[in-house]
Amino acid sequence: MIYSLLSHPWSGLVLALIVGVIGWLIVRSAAAATPGWIRTLGFLVVTLGVLMGIGGAVTMRRIRAAFKQFPPPGKLVDVGGYRMHLQAEGDARGGPTLVWITGSHELGLGLYHLHKVMRQETRSIIFDRPGTGWSDAGPFPRTTAREADELATLLDRAGEKGPFIVIGHSYGGLLAVNFARRHPGKTAALVMADGTPPDVFMYLPGGHGPDIPGGIVRRSRMLALMKMFGLGANADLDVAPPGDTALARLLKTIDDRLADVNPAMRALSAVPDWATVSIFEEWRDPKLVADAMVYDNELADLPVFVVTPAGKASPAEVRAIGVSEAETDRALNFLEQARMRYARISTRAELIHTPAGTGHNYPFETPDFLLGVIRRVLADRTIRSSKPAR
Repeated sequence: MIYSLLSHPWSGLVLALIVGVIGWLIVRSAAAATPGWIRTLGFLVVTLGVLMGIGGAVTMRRIRAAFKQFPPPGKLVDVGGYRMHLQAEGDARGGPTLVWITGSHELGLGLYHLHKVMRQETRSIIFDRPGTGWSDAGPFPRTTAREADELATLLDRAGEKGPFIVIGHSYGGLLAVNFARRHPGKTAALVMADGTPPDVFMYLPGGHGPDIPGGIVRRSRMLALMKMFGLGANADLDVAPPGDTALARLLKTIDDRLADVNPAMRALSAVPDWATVSIFEEWRDPKLVADAMVYDNELADLPVFVVTPAGKASPAEVRAIGVSEAETDRALNFLEQARMRYARISTRAELIHTPAGTGHNYPFETPDFLLGVIRRVLADRTIRSSKPAR
């Protein structure tokens, strides 16, 4: 309920008004005999309310300007009293349509560099999850199960014909496999672009797994609060720490790949993102975690292509999430094996390793490799001959 209220552009002004009224009541109720610090406190609270109001007005102005400067490139589709944005382009030419799912809880433009290539060869779809990009916030709490059903409704109401080849990168892989489990008739194949399996959040050595979604929740909540009051409009855009040249190179590569849409992504980042806070809070509820799991062989003989880097992560990567030196070797081995998790969800799964030297973000480092995999999947006659879902 609270996230639904906070997701409105005017929510910062409402909170500012509440704080200002509380401060004014403190000032007005202070009698002559009241200690002076109480009256001073009241004036400070009023001042805080005024500053919050100014910040809230700045945020509203930024959001209005962002949507005016960058109108939706696709169409807004009603999925049950709220709208989701879908950008579908290209001709399927008798084969399955591609559906791209970005990592984290990012807007669809996060994989635009791949979509813009494949739309020349087949029908390709990117979309914004509720609360991101041009989509409405939708109902809360956000859950993987809800978003899998929302995606199915979006595709149906947009008139897109399945079955679909669904490509999920990183955390987007969880939504991809849940879409396939819940809507098998709409799924021709899955391409898991180093999809993050739930095991990482549950079994990372040293009990650090829950720290990952917990840290995302804390950081996202703080960023959303800042944005409500005009602060940190672009604070969620990654910046490499001083001296981390490898990360700096990766971030520059991502920026270069998404140069066409970076201005829109930066402008839309002014919107407070409570949906990301909510979707990662799912990991606090064991029932929701179990509902989001896709177990071994649960997808029967659905074609699944697990495209992942070979070998172990670097010690620096696991140390960054709090793993101690004593637990590093176990964590590295665990993460290497966890990458294979999705290769067991179907009896028709194929494991494909990316080129040497590439990592988790290989869709940006070597996009042509992933595009080559997609083309091979599209050329598979057993997939192309799948009948459209009814």
